[in-house]
Amino acid sequence: MNMKFRKMLSLLCVMVLLFTTTVACSSNNNSTSNGANGAKAEQQGAANNTNNGTGTDAAAEEEQLTPESGAKLIVWDGNDGTPFLKEIVKEFSEKYNIPVEVQEQGAPEQMQKMKTDGPAGLAADVLVLPHDNLSEAIAGGFVLPNDFFEEETRAEFQETAVNAVTKDGILYGYPRNMETYALFYNKELVTENDLSSWDSIISFSKKYNDPAKKKYGFMMPLNIFYFAYPFISGFNGYIFGNDNTNPEDIGLNNEGSVEGMKYFQSMREILPMEAADATIDVKTGLFQEGKLAINLDGVWNIGNFSNLSFEVGMVPLPEFPNGQQPDTFAGVKAYYVSAYSKYPNAAKLFARYVTSQEALLKNFEMTGFIPARKGMENEPAIKNNAMVSGAIKQFEHSIAMPSIFEMQQVWAPMANALELIWKGEDVKKTLDSAVESMKQGIETLKK
Repeated sequence: MNMKFRKMLSLLCVMVLLFTTTVACSSNNNSTSNGANGAKAEQQGAANNTNNGTGTDAAAEEEQLTPESGAKLIVWDGNDGTPFLKEIVKEFSEKYNIPVEVQEQGAPEQMQKMKTDGPAGLAADVLVLPHDNLSEAIAGGFVLPNDFFEEETRAEFQETAVNAVTKDGILYGYPRNMETYALFYNKELVTENDLSSWDSIISFSKKYNDPAKKKYGFMMPLNIFYFAYPFISGFNGYIFGNDNTNPEDIGLNNEGSVEGMKYFQSMREILPMEAADATIDVKTGLFQEGKLAINLDGVWNIGNFSNLSFEVGMVPLPEFPNGQQPDTFAGVKAYYVSAYSKYPNAAKLFARYVTSQEALLKNFEMTGFIPARKGMENEPAIKNNAMVSGAIKQFEHSIAMPSIFEMQQVWAPMANALELIWKGEDVKKTLDSAVESMKQGIETLKK
């Protein structure tokens, strides 16, 4: 049901309840938001006139969702997210008089425990999951839609993040942070002009390289498809058709993908090593030692690269020679309300509260998580961090990593294909073989 229509219907129900003795209208509302939607609708006009995505307006909206009497919540998150949660729950509990217990559980453990603890009434009310777990969570019946705050979430958060936590047109998540990768560079060795195009990166690397001394101009993980995807997207290749939702249409061996992988293969000229030797640990070590000038790596390393003996910058991936700027994969972590929660209203209120502008800024300051909310790039703490600003620019050229089940059949065949292509094998034949392997794996899933 359209959100605006639902809010109008809720207002009508409240008016009927106030001025008649009929209660039939209330039975049309979802049991988890009876009355709450009506209360929100009564004040929606004023909220719509003032809402511009700021935390103050978000707080005004939160007041309109009434938590259940006696509500108490359990929240699960991994060890990187619990320090912030333990701080923010103090504010939330003081404001709403709702006790919140934070328990450390990684995403894989959360998914396993929901299968047993959910039906037993022992699971968390709010989960924190990467978006590629969403299909499994929905299939298991673990999460509720983000219905009450749907309009606000769609308006206030990055489109990539919203798309990542949406399945079959239904919004489920409350986005927290986005992750992608871009180009870290040593400012003592590299100018931004050296990073203006892939051709300029290659030209710089030819002059800087000294493999005997383990000095390299550019390096990236060579057999991990997550990082190699820009060589597909930058040449009009694709993974699955229909915006990565149709596994019957695999585009990883189409003309664009072949062209992109040929360009990838050509870069061995500036990175003369086996794909298996360009490990993340080796690459990170060389960069920290000042021997690697340009490092394609994830935004999660911003903290690690902030206190080196040299200044580090970060810029988006440049255009390829065809004039096309590539998209990177983006990962999105978000809060989700458990379908097993006894207090769904309180849980929705909490998920909204911890994704307000103030809360996400505090989370960034404590953890370095880059907020998925629009406009956060203007916050001084973010604006004055050159690496974070560069990452946010890359988010503008990123897509949510496909989250359908069939994506699991892509990683291994493409890892093998990347190694073979890097060695010099025929690109088209290698990609054809990889796609055939993917199709066989997908067929196995159907049985």
